[in-house]
Amino acid sequence: MWTQNEGPEKPLLDDDLYRRYSAVIHDETGLSFGLSSRFFLERRLETRMSALGGMNPRDYLNFLLYDPDRSQEWDLLVTVITTNETYFMRELKQLKCFQQDILPALWERSGRTKIRVWSAGCSSGEEPFSLAILIKESGLYPDGAVDIYATDINSRVLAKAKAGIFTESSFRAVDPSFKAAWFTEEEPGRFRISAALQRTVTFSRLNLFDSPRYAFLPVFDVIFCRNVIIYFDLEAKVKVIERFNEKLKRPGYLLLGHSESLISVTDKFKLVHLPGDLVYMKEGA
Repeated sequence: MWTQNEGPEKPLLDDDLYRRYSAVIHDETGLSFGLSSRFFLERRLETRMSALGGMNPRDYLNFLLYDPDRSQEWDLLVTVITTNETYFMRELKQLKCFQQDILPALWERSGRTKIRVWSAGCSSGEEPFSLAILIKESGLYPDGAVDIYATDINSRVLAKAKAGIFTESSFRAVDPSFKAAWFTEEEPGRFRISAALQRTVTFSRLNLFDSPRYAFLPVFDVIFCRNVIIYFDLEAKVKVIERFNEKLKRPGYLLLGHSESLISVTDKFKLVHLPGDLVYMKEGA
């Protein structure tokens, strides 16, 4: 999500001010910037201060905290302190489990009616579109029977996701038949996803720490939040997972990245061993 230790240089902030910035960013986004990330964060802050006409660090901190236009600036700051590395069919074993184990179970439990899936931290769109393709390939759900919501805090990558155009790097884990089946080459090296699939995904900006915004979300049968909470400290993980618990049906599934765990975070989800993979489940009554 970000690169640390980009190189030694004179600190932009004194120790106290760096700690204040780290705390404010943590409270707003859940991201934790320790001392090992100091050079990276300072350079990104410097980028935004320069864009605002050379604002000094203390004034910029006050701007983030109190200015009436701070929400727009937070959006811009988030785009420079986060990076998003993803591709189609990432962590394929888990996605196949979703297609072969979870989708049929939900199809039966729902009475063969509509289900909802949330891709939280969707980055540039490869994950939610991968889910849309897997659902289509399953042959279970007719058009209009699945709603896929895709959210991210970074407006820049969301704009790319909404455009639905991808370059070769997004296809590095799939064979050429995948691209041929679902994409059209608009120009050399740039591929547009089919309009039918694009219509199945609703993209919107969401800060996972903006608790009031959760009231506008429906409840979901499946939540994907992969390779996101790994960047949170324990306090932030607890807060976000609690929101997921509130927005997940019972029974429902929570799929995290393979390097992520809910140990010491919550006991509200059970780790279950499905034929295809291990996933977290909010069990039925």
